[in-house]
Amino acid sequence: MGIIMDNYCKVLIVDDEMLVRQGIKHLFEWESEGFVIAGEASNGREAMEKIAELKPHIIITDIVMPIMDGEELARKVKADYPEIEIIVLSSFGEFEYVRSTFQSGAVDYILKPKLEADKLLDILKNTARRIPSLQHMESAAKQEFSLQFILDKLIAGYPAEYDPAKVSAILPFPHFALMSINPGHENGLSAHDLKEWCMNELARIQRNSGEKFISCFLSSEGKQVRLLLNVGDEYIDELAHTARLVVTTGAVNNLNIVIALSYVFQDLQLLSEVYTSGIMKLLDNQYFLPGVNPLIWSELSQKAEVASFDNKTFNELLNMQEFHQAFEQVRSYAQSLTGTRGVDVEEFKSFLGHSVFNIILTLQRYQYNAAPLDQRKYEYFRRIHESRDIGEAIQIMDSFLDEADQCVLERMRTHVNPAMNKLLQYIKDHLDEPLSLTEVAKQFHFNPSYLSNYFTMHNDEGFSEYLTRVRIERASELLREGEATISEISSRVGYSDHSYFTKVFRKLKGVSPSQYRREAQEGH
Repeated sequence: MGIIMDNYCKVLIVDDEMLVRQGIKHLFEWESEGFVIAGEASNGREAMEKIAELKPHIIITDIVMPIMDGEELARKVKADYPEIEIIVLSSFGEFEYVRSTFQSGAVDYILKPKLEADKLLDILKNTARRIPSLQHMESAAKQEFSLQFILDKLIAGYPAEYDPAKVSAILPFPHFALMSINPGHENGLSAHDLKEWCMNELARIQRNSGEKFISCFLSSEGKQVRLLLNVGDEYIDELAHTARLVVTTGAVNNLNIVIALSYVFQDLQLLSEVYTSGIMKLLDNQYFLPGVNPLIWSELSQKAEVASFDNKTFNELLNMQEFHQAFEQVRSYAQSLTGTRGVDVEEFKSFLGHSVFNIILTLQRYQYNAAPLDQRKYEYFRRIHESRDIGEAIQIMDSFLDEADQCVLERMRTHVNPAMNKLLQYIKDHLDEPLSLTEVAKQFHFNPSYLSNYFTMHNDEGFSEYLTRVRIERASELLREGEATISEISSRVGYSDHSYFTKVFRKLKGVSPSQYRREAQEGH
């Protein structure tokens, strides 16, 4: 079911502020006064695209808007559609603009600070009387009960008073569910054509079901077609099947559409909550589930346990200039989110953007040639922000990380690992201290476990083996010099226990420290 627009004066609302458009839509019960909101636009250019499709009788337009303002819109409308009347919304500081719109053919104006239901309705009725084709329609729907007006008001989050008996007469079943049909990528269907197709398809399914449910179409949100399904107890389990039928039939007709089906509820006052917490959450999930269609709440509502990204290790890897491992950490985390539910899309895109920024910043800090990456960073930010699903986002991130890898490889061809050199030098400079993996990790702000793996990766031996070997080599040098006592040498290479030092020395050199010194002095 839906409004038969031909019986009403059709109004197009044009304003770049969504709250203003919503406020106008819910100022009064439009249909009972003989009017209907045919559509809305956020600027003049968008309005011009919709006029040919919606064929409004009246346009209510703001003055100051991006892309195409109200003055230019009024001039173009009157040139192309002289029969359409224009009402201008204005703030106090825009009178010169208002004057220019009157010159372009606007019929009346109303100040935004004084935008009240009675005032707007009077202007609309006076304007409608100027339109010859509407003379026979005046007040035709004056006392008609409008279910769609009530539902549109509820789904927008506005309170609506209604007679439950009148609603029950139209929607007799005890349960409700919301369904949204959304044009997929590269779908050329207009919102009007998509709605017409959906209405016909749902009517066919309804007849085949034996009239076990009722579909009530609501106002569209952009190109999103929204409808309320009213069902009995026996049809609840069939809702998912209905959604799949619409998807399948759409595919057969070469229509690329995505369907979201909410949870079942009983109170129409919950309509706004179901839309925001049900339908919109499902559509957010679509980003991480690019192959899933339809999106059905009962099948996708359980939030997956998603491990958070280990920022601490990531920053440690960057600071150690272990870029390949850092890049793989980002890749692995992004891949792990494919097919998950309950992840915030904007947070994920923000994570990728911050990773790009941090990587470029670190490369520049360590004087890698990251200038080309830095010049294109805003392009990467934009592409990530505009990505339509996680697969596309991962491809964009892979492209960036591949470039960053090349930047690192160019440097590595002519440079040794500076971070590793600093670490080895620190150990040599502090041999007389009781060095341990934990102490060294703390000095370089690393996790001990990570430092152990890092050390092994860049050396033929582990941290402990390297430390022991360096200490014994230094002790050997001191023994050959023959000045310090063995006890002093033991202390100077970090061994407080003389006997333990002797044991370790013998294990590595095959002789005791005293025998080593003696042989060294004898020239062996």
